[in-house]
Amino acid sequence: MKREARRHQGKPSLELVEEALHLVRSASAATLAMYYLGALPFVLGALWFWADMSRSPFAEQHLEGASLGLAALFLWMKFWQGMYARALRAAMGRGQEPLRRDAVWRMVVTHAALQPAGLFLLPLALVPVLPFPLVFAFYQNLAALADGEAAGLGVLVKRAARQALLWRRQNSVLFFILLGFGWLVFLNWATVCFLLPGLLKMLFGVESVFTRSSISMLNTTFFAAMAGLTYLCVDPILKAVYSLRCFYGESVQSGQDLKAELRQLVPAGAAPVAVCVFLALTGPAGGASPPAASAPAAPANAPAAAPRPPAPDAPQRGPDGRPAGLLSAPELDRKIREVVQQPKYTWRMPRAKPAEPEARRGGLIGRFFERMGELLGRWARAVGDWLVKLLRRLFSGQSQTQSGGSGYGWMVLLQLLLYALIAAAVVGLGFLLYRVWRGRHPRPGAIAGQPIQPALDLADENLGAGDLPVDGWTKLARELLARGELRLALRAFYLASLAHLSERNLISLARFKSNRDYERELRRRGHSFPELLEVFGENVSVFERAWYGMHEVSGELVARFADNVERIRSREC
Repeated sequence: MKREARRHQGKPSLELVEEALHLVRSASAATLAMYYLGALPFVLGALWFWADMSRSPFAEQHLEGASLGLAALFLWMKFWQGMYARALRAAMGRGQEPLRRDAVWRMVVTHAALQPAGLFLLPLALVPVLPFPLVFAFYQNLAALADGEAAGLGVLVKRAARQALLWRRQNSVLFFILLGFGWLVFLNWATVCFLLPGLLKMLFGVESVFTRSSISMLNTTFFAAMAGLTYLCVDPILKAVYSLRCFYGESVQSGQDLKAELRQLVPAGAAPVAVCVFLALTGPAGGASPPAASAPAAPANAPAAAPRPPAPDAPQRGPDGRPAGLLSAPELDRKIREVVQQPKYTWRMPRAKPAEPEARRGGLIGRFFERMGELLGRWARAVGDWLVKLLRRLFSGQSQTQSGGSGYGWMVLLQLLLYALIAAAVVGLGFLLYRVWRGRHPRPGAIAGQPIQPALDLADENLGAGDLPVDGWTKLARELLARGELRLALRAFYLASLAHLSERNLISLARFKSNRDYERELRRRGHSFPELLEVFGENVSVFERAWYGMHEVSGELVARFADNVERIRSREC
């Protein structure tokens, strides 16, 4: 296929997939670690959410918190997928600047604002009225182009939509190729995992419930796990395919693919080292049972009773008069509920849908916000209970000396206010010391940048009189004359004369014109200045003998040439 046709129709789909596979295989371990750092927590969290919501009888109680956690993992995955696509573009030879902090925040905001809509629009795009491959390509392009460098969300959306509408036939063929590839990977994972219990029993004698009944494996959790494994295998290739597609699509106007091919022909410089900081994911610690209720303390003013020795045959009794080791009925019920709600027992309980009151039977969004309010309320109450326990632990000594509850509350409030004032004073003093220390080392002021004029090579035949103004050529000629480079100084003076005549509209500068063309043009436009024609003709003859011929250039010749240039500039035209 010719290059021009490929630029208008795109690469063949199979060739693009092969290039993406090569790109993924040649990627560094840090690049692949970026992808799986985001995808693995989300897939594991989604599998746990699926299993818990489908089996646990208490799923209704922590539905809101689990949904928020899964949404946070989704945004975490999309951010690292953007980092993965950014690293792939750098591997294509495009070159990436170091990621700045503001670019990271723009990536987070971009994915949080645009990617969640795909969870609703992609299923709707399955309706025949909406083309699913175009919507699918649009969200893949968002992940490939959201590198934090775009000026705003509107610019990123336009770029992603433009690439989704480009080469529609190629996009459709790619979609069905990757869909078939994903289906084969899914079947391979399902077959291996379905036969794995039998292989373990055959080779190692491991007996399990799945070896006794293989059909019991075929539940929704099994298929969800196979879909997660398929996603982890196929999605890195999918991101590489659409990163390449966006790269070649934008190269139609920018020519970036040609620059990347040319860059491969020259020796590579020092490659930039990408340093990725991996965050340690730590799960919440296992819940511990609440501490046992402490016995009520005796009043401080109560008279101390002499202890009676217990009878030899009497049972040991607690402070409330019950035999030691026996629990009250409410406490026993609470302990039973805690044991029954442990994960190792909940799977045996039937799944019953709790009846909701009439006030809560609203719409889906209304029920969601109502449950979110209840979740925040429970969190606030938990924080308040923790603060109360902390205050009681801190001021437990003072509580024994108080006879009334009101005095104890005021004392706790005053002490808490005193601690807050002390903490504020310490923070203010630390900030003041930091400002004083920072003032001792002032930051260097910003230096205004100045444009650097590129060095001109006067020996280059492609150099034109329009590359510098008249004063610039004159200054350069005098510098060359002072250094003894007479031949180059002669050409600089000649270019200064051409630049002056062009400013006076006596000639028109063009790279294809010769010196004789300029002389004829000056005769036609400046026929009323015969002395000017004579001086310029003399300079043209001297310049051609010295520059193109073997005529020796001396200081006197250059001085006379410069005088002629000054005479040309002094003419009133």
